[in-house]
Amino acid sequence: MKPKGKGYACECPCHGNLTIHVAMTCDCGKPITPPQHECEPPKRPRCPPPPPKKHPGTVDIPQTPPDEPNKSSVPPWTEGKPPEGDPNQIPWFRGKIKDILRDGPTFGPRKDEYLPYLLIRASSGDRGGRPIPGGIFWESPDIYVTPNQDASTAPLNPPTLGGVAQANVPNTLYAHVWNLGKAPAYRVRIEFYWFNPSLGISRTDANFVGATWVDLANRFTLYPKWVEVKEPYGQWLTQGCHAIVRCPESWVPTFENNGHECLVVRVFEPLLDSLNPNQFSAGADRHVGQRNIAVVQAASPASVDLGFSLGYPDAPADAEVEVTVDAPANMEWLQLYAGNRNPGFAPTTAPVSAGFFPPSAEGARVPDLTHLPPDLRAPLLKPRERFHRGCCPLKISFHAIIPNLKSHEAQVLRIRQRVGGEMIGGYSVVMIKP
Repeated sequence: MKPKGKGYACECPCHGNLTIHVAMTCDCGKPITPPQHECEPPKRPRCPPPPPKKHPGTVDIPQTPPDEPNKSSVPPWTEGKPPEGDPNQIPWFRGKIKDILRDGPTFGPRKDEYLPYLLIRASSGDRGGRPIPGGIFWESPDIYVTPNQDASTAPLNPPTLGGVAQANVPNTLYAHVWNLGKAPAYRVRIEFYWFNPSLGISRTDANFVGATWVDLANRFTLYPKWVEVKEPYGQWLTQGCHAIVRCPESWVPTFENNGHECLVVRVFEPLLDSLNPNQFSAGADRHVGQRNIAVVQAASPASVDLGFSLGYPDAPADAEVEVTVDAPANMEWLQLYAGNRNPGFAPTTAPVSAGFFPPSAEGARVPDLTHLPPDLRAPLLKPRERFHRGCCPLKISFHAIIPNLKSHEAQVLRIRQRVGGEMIGGYSVVMIKP
């Protein structure tokens, strides 16, 4: 029965808004529909997207025809065809007709398709699978820095693979890119970016350095030595399916972070192996490589202060930022830094104090610990901070000190951020006494 003095609320699509009916049916003859907001559970709040940053545009490049790909001597429409007069010819022909009428092609595993498969590795054993086993995706061995070197005069072959950026001087960036697919890739675009120290990389904070192009052979092609290639659209060193590419523009880190910025390289071919313009997560996409490593070369006591952006959340959620102390033998990148498969760094025997201040709003001041003795700093730091993230951008300050770091000792500190239990960003600090 209709409640006394009230009508039936209806949100029938025929009128598109809330209407009160006194009958059991709408004017269109359909049953009345209760307002949805009275029946559905409340929706989870969403954060507004961060302001977009203009994506670097493409430019016209020479489009010379690529090499002719290998072709089969047997036409594909005759593969598996029974001999003439065979009773299986009719079922075979019907199957071919079904293939023609199918709505779209049939694909097998990506590794078996005649397509490129572009990659920047997160570790030496990376083959492109995501998510990455072990979760450490920000120590790429395929991103190199040559400090105090202008890109216009830098060699194609990086002088060192473990170089550390210097602030306020030109630095040259390199990338080692791979094609693990069955098809070659032509005019592959390589983009270089830098970020202020962050535990949540996104396009909003990206700072474009430069871009270039490269051609890559298929995964079956491997030259015995590096070959120099010079084309109107780029220059690189190649061994067939992989190449080392130099960024054409110099990068000048600011002294504000003492050169401890994050580096990101993206590799993609727009048609056959494309990449979302907003994708900057190395942990989610094989086309993206990330190097978030700070090397602190210091005499005792060795200390470092870093302020990390926590990125832009999609929605309010519980978050956690923590630091763990790892032995130098557990960091593969140190082999590049030392130029030796056995770097020879021993873990320090001295106590390590490392932790965070509570998260704060962007631009807020944080306490300065440099005036305090080392033994008084540890009680002020927490190795793990748990908090609820809203939609506002946050930052967190990190401090670490080793009071007695000896010669040829090193300590690795890995910092991680998890939001809703999912790891979204990380950063590694290496404290070394030469």
